[in-house]
Amino acid sequence: MLQSYTMKKKQSRNRKFPLLFLYIIIPFLTFFFYLITIGHIPPFAVLGIFVNVPPKVEYETFKISFDDSVPSEIEKYIVSSVDDIALDGKKRFEFVEKGDYVIKYSKDVEVPVYAKEYIPVGHMYWVKGETSLEDLKSVKGIYVSSNEYEFAKGYFPELVGSDITVVSAEDMAIKLKSSEEYIGFVTSNELSSDLKVLSWEDGYIFNDDGGSLKLRYALEGGKRNEFVKGILSRNIERKYGESVGMDLTNVAKINMSGVVAMSRGLASKMDSLKNYEYPARDLGEFLSDADLTHISNEVSFVEGCTGYTGMRFCSNPKYIETLKKSGVDIVELTGNHNNDYGSTNNANTIQVYNDLGWDHFGGGLDITDASKILYKEVKGSTIAFVGYNYYDTMLNTGAIASDTHAGANSYSVAKLERDIKIARENADVVIVTFQFQECYSYPDTDVIYKTGYYPFFVC
Repeated sequence: MLQSYTMKKKQSRNRKFPLLFLYIIIPFLTFFFYLITIGHIPPFAVLGIFVNVPPKVEYETFKISFDDSVPSEIEKYIVSSVDDIALDGKKRFEFVEKGDYVIKYSKDVEVPVYAKEYIPVGHMYWVKGETSLEDLKSVKGIYVSSNEYEFAKGYFPELVGSDITVVSAEDMAIKLKSSEEYIGFVTSNELSSDLKVLSWEDGYIFNDDGGSLKLRYALEGGKRNEFVKGILSRNIERKYGESVGMDLTNVAKINMSGVVAMSRGLASKMDSLKNYEYPARDLGEFLSDADLTHISNEVSFVEGCTGYTGMRFCSNPKYIETLKKSGVDIVELTGNHNNDYGSTNNANTIQVYNDLGWDHFGGGLDITDASKILYKEVKGSTIAFVGYNYYDTMLNTGAIASDTHAGANSYSVAKLERDIKIARENADVVIVTFQFQECYSYPDTDVIYKTGYYPFFVC
């Protein structure tokens, strides 16, 4: 029993020793840390070892003023967005005539405290495709959607030297249709298929962060600028930095070419250079930069082709390297020259497209394949493609597909109406294309001439 009691007593002493050691070593290490890092020992560090002193929290009120560059409507909006932030009746922000912090317009600020963006638009069928701040000073009028009027009326007159007219987003296209001497401004969520997005100051909203009229407001001054800006930004509608531009995450980009025909002079050039990617040298990167790249190729690939002259077209199979370099995804087959060297060569060419994983529409291996509607899923949207050959349907040529041979899709009004109705039921966007007529001049009046390739032919 005595031996057992002695062993327990020794064990108890051993447990107390580590605790005593920690009480001695921790203050020493604390003093040593402060001496090494900051060169002296703060009083609170000594006191904190022996007494539990809770940290003192000071709820500071930040005094903010607005520069003259901030329109009154935007000023009111910012104030109303943060005016209710308070603790025990003490407000976080006080807006005064001359504050420690200033909100002002800044064209180049990377992280604005507040930003608005307006996209210039015209009517979908305008020829005009661009505008600028200088242009706005000479237009007949500026339309701004009613949803944005309270903001717009505060700065547009000062910015462009003219008044604005407020219209609903739904009526914007109707107003713009009357003349290309007007300009409309909408937000990205108000864009529609009736509106044509204009480039702005050499930028285009779907390509880069440019292409829109941006209003950026910076917070300047004060000792805690980033902290204050963070509170303001979290409590008002804002878009930071590069994201001030349009969010393209769910926007589908489709590049569509006109008629592609690698024949005659172009074929001769490619063969002489022995460079079968030559046409894509300057265009390939541009064309391939899309979710879907479309071409309307109306020339079949034929072994031994040397079609340098005449109106009968073919392409050397080596030329397909140009299409690969251009990032082709979809080939339209509404052209009237695909059967120039026979429907078998046309069918073989279509099979090449299939083997490459490319889709086709507007023509096909037979009448069933040619008349199909092509559906593509892109970024959560369904896009439908339908195409027709009007010209050869009217002339009843061998370019049109039949039950037994390849060719283009025939046209009729009833067929067009039926296909568009079906496509609209199954797709978000419907793209319709035609091979129409050759036109060499356009009369002032509606005159019908005999169809055909004639120098005097008029559409």
